[in-house]
Amino acid sequence: MESQAFGADGGFPDTAGLPPRPRRSPGRVIAAALVPLVALAVAGVGFALSGGSPSYEAGAKPGSGAAAADVAARAVWRSAGADRILPAKIDREGTESYYRLAVDPDESCAHLPAAFIKALGAAGCTHVVRATYLDSTESVVATVGLVAVGGTGAQRTALFQDWTADSYARQYSMMPSTYPVRSTLAASFGDAQRIAWKSAISNDGSYIAFSVAGFADGRLGPSAAAFDLGNDSELQSDSPPVQVADDLSASTLSTFSALYSPNGAHS
Repeated sequence: MESQAFGADGGFPDTAGLPPRPRRSPGRVIAAALVPLVALAVAGVGFALSGGSPSYEAGAKPGSGAAAADVAARAVWRSAGADRILPAKIDREGTESYYRLAVDPDESCAHLPAAFIKALGAAGCTHVVRATYLDSTESVVATVGLVAVGGTGAQRTALFQDWTADSYARQYSMMPSTYPVRSTLAASFGDAQRIAWKSAISNDGSYIAFSVAGFADGRLGPSAAAFDLGNDSELQSDSPPVQVADDLSASTLSTFSALYSPNGAHS
């Protein structure tokens, strides 16, 4: 079975694509073709982009190499299969592996807190795809996500330059919400169980990967005050959730960036 794809109907449509279009009579086809041609002639433009399509910098010409590359890069989250964006298994150093429990069909940016949205600045968020994983020892769970960034090329470049992953990882208000999965060890993995998080941004500013980790036994995470101070023992660098959050965010972005760029570096 082919992997499913993100980006349509809030879930995972079949890769077979949309149903065939109904046949139309030649008269209707000609009439339908004339309407947009007349409209374009009056408006004096060559193309009309929908509000949900990527925007361009001033002076960029739709159809140019740079614009086409930009559109292609920012459409990967929609066209790539789910198993390529958030694979069923993620291997860490040594023999440790993480197994995907479920993918969230809701791609809303509402999964991100207000502080995270604010940090995105003018670029903003268009979609969030995420899934929850369990490690092979069944001790740590993590919600891993990919944020599709909006805005112009200039705005995304500015975001890349301003994004400070290490600093943000120490701010409780920036931490995305979790995705609990019913009937699994992650069923109780709610926001109160979050212990650590980390992010990584693609070098073109088009995507941000993040991972929010906690323990599978459902123990509570640190309070907002303790998190920001970083004085809780579970927030130290050798804590499993801290290591997992760092590794999975970097791994997710690296794997995803390779889908559309041979130089998908991140910070």
